[in-house]
Amino acid sequence: MKRGFFVFAMLVLGAFIYTISAMQYNYINNVISVFSGRIFGIIVSGFLALIALGIVVKVLLKEDYAYNKSYWILIMILNPILGIILYGIFARDFQLRKFPKTRPLISSKAFLGFEPNNKIEYNKYKYGDIFKFIDKTTNRGVYEDSTNVEILNNGDQFFPRLAKEITAAKNYIFMEFYIVKTDNIGKKILNLLLKKANEGVDIFLLYDHFGSNKCLDNEYMKVLKNAGIQIAVFDPQTLSVFNSNLNFRNHRKVIVIDDKCGFIGGMNLGDEYNHQSKKFGFWRDTQIIVSGSGLLGLYNVFIKDWYYVTNRVIDKPRNFKPINDKGLFSVIESGPDYENGHIRDVYLKMINLAKKSVKITTPYLIIEPELLAAIQIASKSGVQVDLLVPGKHDYLTVGYATKSYYEQLLKINVRIYEYEDVFIHSKILIIDDEIASVGTVNLDPRSLHLNFEATAIFKNSAVKKLVETYNEDLNKSKQIIAEEWKKRGLFTKIAQGIFNLFSPMF
Repeated sequence: MKRGFFVFAMLVLGAFIYTISAMQYNYINNVISVFSGRIFGIIVSGFLALIALGIVVKVLLKEDYAYNKSYWILIMILNPILGIILYGIFARDFQLRKFPKTRPLISSKAFLGFEPNNKIEYNKYKYGDIFKFIDKTTNRGVYEDSTNVEILNNGDQFFPRLAKEITAAKNYIFMEFYIVKTDNIGKKILNLLLKKANEGVDIFLLYDHFGSNKCLDNEYMKVLKNAGIQIAVFDPQTLSVFNSNLNFRNHRKVIVIDDKCGFIGGMNLGDEYNHQSKKFGFWRDTQIIVSGSGLLGLYNVFIKDWYYVTNRVIDKPRNFKPINDKGLFSVIESGPDYENGHIRDVYLKMINLAKKSVKITTPYLIIEPELLAAIQIASKSGVQVDLLVPGKHDYLTVGYATKSYYEQLLKINVRIYEYEDVFIHSKILIIDDEIASVGTVNLDPRSLHLNFEATAIFKNSAVKKLVETYNEDLNKSKQIIAEEWKKRGLFTKIAQGIFNLFSPMF
């Protein structure tokens, strides 16, 4: 029996090797045929083959899960030229090894030195183990009974509050967005910054090149610079073999104003976030305003990002006076730098500790096996898992990819809701209606591994308001019923299957 199985396995392996060899032989012949000289064609095809082989070896040696490697190897086998191009654009490693020379303060984690080493008795708190985990694994500060959080729903609450706080600024303003636009709301806020700069307030504006570059009036931006506003651009996205950071983006939305308040959440600086987009109309989003000791967490995120881009350190007063508000608060970040995976790990910890409910809002759902397993275990343990996603998507491809995960989630009794005819951009995780995360993180591989992201984790009175608005959102949403979902058309199923296959690359 064993000998027969061994012979069968060898035959399968031989057939596989023969098939791959035949494919590569045809590929080399096709490359050679493009060139007039056969010898030159062989040299070019050999050179490309060596590059493809080098990439395959590099992928195989990476300390990563097999599912993160297999599709790259498959692409390299099927079409080495296309594989080399795609890998060069979308999968090159972040150049972390250069940080000791190029960004030594990040490499040495110097910015974490600003974080307080508070002696907190985590055991006395329900879910205190989550904050203990944050403390031990991220070295980010955990703030006890000293930070206030207020929920701001949608642009019509966020932008007026932001304008009010900018107007009251006396010393400095830090502002960091993935998308900055010089449209109506963009110029309204930027004009306020211009006014404050003329009053002597130090303004630091940081935006992501990929998210913002096509949305800006360059002449207007020159006016801001000439007024003394310091502007930095995160990793300009030049298509070049020398640009290894093409696929990495700063998706954070962080604001700090003096030592008084700060903001974090899903909203960027653009008209669509203020319900002024013809395509989207009403735009559902969530931001929080933070004051008190925990504001230092947002401060540290910004000054580290500013140093990353400019190699200059901002040193402003850090007199964040505690506000008497019972509970725990922390700001954590993740990205392709040394903090990669922190937010995902904290989310896994939160879901694993859920006893009654898990409430999730995400605009993009490309769920990884670890998170899917955590949700499945929670559901099987009697925890009710609710998932709120958009009823209208900003990208057709991502919409198909999101819906491709419905069936397996419905099978494990996850309740899925689509906000009817509305794009919901909030990024929320609530556990047992008692501890929550609001930040910039989507539940997809790009957010969890490639983008620079940040989120606030808090257990305080603000969670109650967040739960109330979540339930209001569900009342405006359509629940996806498993029996009805199975009746969708064959074309839709095939399209969703295709986008599901390639969803890890989105």
